[in-house]
Amino acid sequence: MTGVVVIHFGDPEPTLLCLKSVADDPSAVERRVIVVDNSTNLDPGLLDPAMTTLRSPDNLGFGAGANAGVAAVDPDGDCSMYVVLNNDSMIRPGFLAAAARAIEVGVGAAGGVVFTAMAEPSLWYAGGGVNFLTGTVWQRKSEPASRRRRDVGFIPATALAFSPVAWREVNGFDPRFFLYNEDLDLCLRLRRAGWRLVFEPDMCAVHDLGGTTGSDEYSPLYLEAITGTRFLPFKSRPYRLYLAAIHTVYNFLRIVGIGFRRGFGSGPRVLAVARGHARALGSLFRQRPRSIASR
Repeated sequence: MTGVVVIHFGDPEPTLLCLKSVADDPSAVERRVIVVDNSTNLDPGLLDPAMTTLRSPDNLGFGAGANAGVAAVDPDGDCSMYVVLNNDSMIRPGFLAAAARAIEVGVGAAGGVVFTAMAEPSLWYAGGGVNFLTGTVWQRKSEPASRRRRDVGFIPATALAFSPVAWREVNGFDPRFFLYNEDLDLCLRLRRAGWRLVFEPDMCAVHDLGGTTGSDEYSPLYLEAITGTRFLPFKSRPYRLYLAAIHTVYNFLRIVGIGFRRGFGSGPRVLAVARGHARALGSLFRQRPRSIASR
């Protein structure tokens, strides 16, 4: 049994398309699907009768929503794999079968090729890793890279498959990450615990990039969320202080650039970066919750 969790927020239409792609996948993989409704605006009557809705009175964010969904989709611990999907993503036929092959012994998480959902789709992810010089991630976008199965250092949370054993060992996503960087954090914790991350080319998905959060237009929500948790994935305090120094310079330049490009309309974005960076600086000396501190 595979437990599939879709995190819904905003417009129901992308979520319905995502769920349809899960239902239409012809893979010979038994699946149990749950939708975490962070907007409480998804009509259960529109869903396949076999799918379940978990309504959240408060918006849990992506990571905590995924945690709640996994707990609800596998209450008896009988799932052999978990798949967590952004609501603005769609899996292509064969995704679930490819994921089941990828989650072999020693593999904690697997992901595959991700295309953008545009009139002319472009390759958005074909493997990636972490740039420790800047504390950010990088993603390959080349056709040759998209065809090679291999271990990688980072997989985005767009369409991720997990080993239940690995998921339980690292306690899923850290709920302090409301939105963005939760995937980097989880990938790092899986790697520290000795689990492999695998890029599987046949796990193909399409992502309506920024369709829910406005990241494609650098919305204030995106800017504040991604800036505010920039240092949390990393354990070493000296390293986080190093990141604080370089990102202070970077965010100052980013604010100047936003003001130059957008003029009088730059206010909300400038404030979002400033608030996010202030929150990131405030996180430098906070301790991780004990349940995930060792990872």
